[in-house]
Amino acid sequence: MKAPTSQDNLWVAAGDGQIDRVRELLESGVAVDGHDQFGYTAMHAAVSYNQIEMVKLLIEKGANVNIEDFEKDTPLYVAENVEMAQLLLDNGADPKHINEDGITPALTALEEGWEEVAQFLANITKEVLATQEEETDPLAYIEQEDREAAAAAEAAEAQQQQSNEDGEEEEMSEELSNKMQDIMKRIEEQGGVENEEELRELVTKMVLDGMQRELNE
Repeated sequence: MKAPTSQDNLWVAAGDGQIDRVRELLESGVAVDGHDQFGYTAMHAAVSYNQIEMVKLLIEKGANVNIEDFEKDTPLYVAENVEMAQLLLDNGADPKHINEDGITPALTALEEGWEEVAQFLANITKEVLATQEEETDPLAYIEQEDREAAAAAEAAEAQQQQSNEDGEEEEMSEELSNKMQDIMKRIEEQGGVENEEELRELVTKMVLDGMQRELNE
């Protein structure tokens, strides 16, 4: 038995866009949804090679637009442009299909670099896709993590600085209070104000210190 060629292999003929040959093979009894040794079907081949008219013919002949290959990928997984994806969807293709790796057609399109198809399908399924930069550049994720870590460190440093300032203010307030008590004690011991200027400066400083704390709060 001779090996199949492009003239008698349905999958090759479908991928090549050989309309007449595909008609002939189907009319001779070849199964429209048959798999080749790699799990591919004529529909997968036609979609993969963007054979719009061939896909229409296969659908007309009863091809299943949700037929799976051996990895559970449907033809929608190999649609490289929006026109082909739309044709499949119009004929019942499932945009929410999950293959054996747990991946949807939209995510596959993103991984393959078919951004328009990925976004088109994601708009239908409401999937949130990563940016192309994050998908293709392994450093993008690391750089983003570094930026977030730096921001967190900066925030922590600012918080620590504020805490230190608050501590310094409390220490200063306590120091002023101690000085006031010391002066008042000396006044009592001496029976009057010996250094009025010192007392005035201290009171003024305490008032200003209190006002500053209120502003900071």
